[in-house]
Amino acid sequence: MIVIAILLILTLPLGSMVIFELFTGRSAVALGYWRLELVGTFPDVPRPDFTIQDWLNHRFQDNASKWFSRYFGARTLFVRLGNQVNYSLFGTSYMNNQTIIIGKQSQLYEVAYINNYCKLIHPMPQEHAEAHVKEIAEIQDRLGQHGMAFVLLISPSKAAIYPEFIPDIFCRSPKSTSRDYENFVPLLDKYKINYVDGHAITLAAKTREQAPVFSQGGTHWNYLGAYYTVERLLEMIEALTHQSIGRLSLQDLEIDYKPSGTDKDLAELLNLISPPYNYLVPHPTIVREGPAQDLGKAVFVGGSFIWTVLDILNFTNIFQAMDAYYYYKLLLKSYPAKTSRSIDVSQIDWNKDVLTSQVLVLEINEINFSNEYLPAFLSDILGHLRANPHD
Repeated sequence: MIVIAILLILTLPLGSMVIFELFTGRSAVALGYWRLELVGTFPDVPRPDFTIQDWLNHRFQDNASKWFSRYFGARTLFVRLGNQVNYSLFGTSYMNNQTIIIGKQSQLYEVAYINNYCKLIHPMPQEHAEAHVKEIAEIQDRLGQHGMAFVLLISPSKAAIYPEFIPDIFCRSPKSTSRDYENFVPLLDKYKINYVDGHAITLAAKTREQAPVFSQGGTHWNYLGAYYTVERLLEMIEALTHQSIGRLSLQDLEIDYKPSGTDKDLAELLNLISPPYNYLVPHPTIVREGPAQDLGKAVFVGGSFIWTVLDILNFTNIFQAMDAYYYYKLLLKSYPAKTSRSIDVSQIDWNKDVLTSQVLVLEINEINFSNEYLPAFLSDILGHLRANPHD
């Protein structure tokens, strides 16, 4: 038995390379598989301390097994090999807490976006939605009294823009007749909110563009997809500030099979030996044209979809400075330096940090109207504006 065990250990690396080449057609040695890292969050596991008591109650053995699994030298290889088998043979993934859905034609989705589009979750009660929109209307009015422009930006969901690739099983039995997005938009019109509907804009761009506006291996819109919404956002800001800030245009559009950044964020999280990066990706060159003047400072509050927006605004020099509050409470990122720091919202100096800006943009993804950052931000800024109406 000992001899057999030794032989198995000695042949594991060779067997791994054979399996790798069967799946990829490439040499594992050429790839350098021993240097591969897993993508995503993998918490550290402390090395267990041996005690007689932990040995007797089997706690030491359990902790030692977890520690060995986490730090075993070949763990990365075997995890990727197992993931490759599940992906290539069964079209499934257990990575990222099993939230990645492999759709038709290898399109990747996050399950939350599918659940929202397929109406598998109930929307916010109508009276709660209207209460939020009333608060937004009051904020918009009070910021206007401070000389600030307010815009609500709705970013799109990949599932809602490309529903044709969602596996059929998801949309068979909806639990609701509507989505938050469908309930909020009429209310935004009713209360005359300054908003940019990135869902509608991106859906229209999809029909015009040959290149995708969401990349196959990504969960976020790509730069081509975001461009059209940013274009409309700037038109609204220009009208609200009464300043000429020029126009954005597509100077060039290169399309290749070289995804990077958020164009492959889900594909990377699959943690495969051979990630599926062979898909079309647009690389637009976006420029600012016409007589224009730079605006001062802008404040953004929103989720991960704002990063692409901010990149476009940053490299076209629309604003002299921008502060982005990621999900309001998680992170503050400042442009143009792109510095990031943690944020304690109780320490925000509203007069200095926010009300000195020319523009405040609140971004909400079409599946995130129920996200906790929205009522938290609305409550905090509205509380300050009501308590300090003349600051």
